[in-house]
Amino acid sequence: MSEKDTRLLRILKLLYHQTDEDVKALAETLLEQRKAAWESALRAEAAQFGYTGPVNPPRREDLAELRRMSEEDARSIVNTWNRDVDRQLARLYQANRRGNRHYYAKNMEDWAAKRDVWKSRQIADYTEFSTINYAQQRFRQMNGLRGAQYVLDGPPPVCDDCRWLYGLGVVEQAVVDQHPMPLHPSCRHTWRLLPWTTSALSPRELWVG
Repeated sequence: MSEKDTRLLRILKLLYHQTDEDVKALAETLLEQRKAAWESALRAEAAQFGYTGPVNPPRREDLAELRRMSEEDARSIVNTWNRDVDRQLARLYQANRRGNRHYYAKNMEDWAAKRDVWKSRQIADYTEFSTINYAQQRFRQMNGLRGAQYVLDGPPPVCDDCRWLYGLGVVEQAVVDQHPMPLHPSCRHTWRLLPWTTSALSPRELWVG
C-alpha cells in the first residue's frame, strides 16, 4: 500500500470514527433508557406481591450503578463501531483501490444502514434486560426475598446455555447467582421469582426504589 493510499484510509477513518463526545452522548441516551426499564421492572416485581402503587426512579447508589453501566456500554459500543469501520474501509479499499470519495460515501452509508438493522436491536435488548436484571436483584435483596425459587422467563431460547437453563425448570438461588441474565448480547431472558416460594413484606412495606 502506497503512502498516498495509507493517507486516504487515515482520513476516512477520521471521518467515520466516533469520538469521546459520541461516547458521552450515547451514555446519556442509554441512561435514560435504563431509568425507564428500572421503573418498569420494579412495578412488575412489586405487583407479584400485591403492590400497585408508584415506584421510585433510581437514586443514589442505584442511579450511580446505572450510570456506570451506561458509560461502560457506550464506550464498548463506540470501540466496536470504530473497529468495524476500520475493517469495512479496508474491504472497500481492497475491492476498489481507485475508489473516490463518492464510492466510499455510498458504500459506507449502505453498510451502516444494514448494520443498524440488527445492531440497534441488540443494543436496545441488552440495555433493557441488563437493567431488568439489576432492578430485580435490588428489589429481592432489599425486600429479603433471596432464597426463593425461580424459572427462566422469556422467549424460547436459541443458545445452548439458555436452552439448558430453561430445561432445568424450577431452580434455587445458587443457580440464579451463577447465571445472571442476560447471558449474551441478544438475550431476552430474566429469572422470574416464584412468589409462593418465599414470604414477603406487606405491599405497603415493600421497598420500591
